[in-house]
Amino acid sequence: MKKTGAVLVAAGMSSRMQDFKPMLPFGNSTIANHIVTVLKDMGLDPIIVVTGYRAERLEAHLAYAGVRFVRNERYRETEMFDSIKIGLQAIEKDCERVMLMPIDTPAIRPETIRQTLMINADLVRTVCKGEPGHPILIRTEMIPLICADDGRRGLRGAMEESGVPITDLEVEDEAIYMDVDTPEEYRELIRWNYNRGECCPMQPLVQVKLMAGEQFFGPGVCELLELIDQTGSIQEACARMDLSYSKGSRMIKAIDRQLGFPAVRRWAGGTGGGGSVLTEEGRNLVNNYQKMVAEIQESTDKIYQKYFGRGICG
Repeated sequence: MKKTGAVLVAAGMSSRMQDFKPMLPFGNSTIANHIVTVLKDMGLDPIIVVTGYRAERLEAHLAYAGVRFVRNERYRETEMFDSIKIGLQAIEKDCERVMLMPIDTPAIRPETIRQTLMINADLVRTVCKGEPGHPILIRTEMIPLICADDGRRGLRGAMEESGVPITDLEVEDEAIYMDVDTPEEYRELIRWNYNRGECCPMQPLVQVKLMAGEQFFGPGVCELLELIDQTGSIQEACARMDLSYSKGSRMIKAIDRQLGFPAVRRWAGGTGGGGSVLTEEGRNLVNNYQKMVAEIQESTDKIYQKYFGRGICG
């Protein structure tokens, strides 16, 4: 059986947005990349992106995302429905059903997409609180009927005038009709998505490094000394960190040079074999560094809550 594919419409000029919508930040990437990733995770294939305005930029951005592109070369003088028809006609012979979405609806939950895919009908439309939105699922046999419409009432009118029954799927996901046509709508979407806990969690990243003339001690060096103390071997500690023995030795020598005392005591092989152990000063260095980092992290968390506890848009 043929797969379900997807058409993402991204040809518009975004004049009211005053920015290029597909490339706006969302989650841990961009709006365009986020939607493509979600659809690929759902197993949709092929995924066709209809480009137009700044087509080269978007196509380069998604070059390794495993999608196909078709262009609406007349995007300046045509409507969104024309781009929809270009995408539908490009995918018609490649799959049994098509999920259709504008690219500026990135907050739609994967569960909503999953529920839509479970409906076996010719035309499926998601609805939340009585208001229709996206995604829309179309059986490919219906594409000629949809594309034959004059488009005066857009896709919604084409579906309603096709004579094919529309199956409305009621979902609890307001994001189905939340697009980003203006900067205000984009900010509201980011705020709304953050408040419902769907965005990538943000947290402060603290890295503490010590200097004495030059930087010589940080998380990596601390880990190396800990492993030496645990294993009794510089070579074994370096191996566990996927670090060359020569580089590990240079890191230890840098500590000795900057502090003026040895952090590691070594002894040559003999009857019992060679080995290494932290000196008292080296052990104090590790312990005090770890305690200091823990206190700094605790203080940083409090400061973070002060400035970001309600989110970026709070």
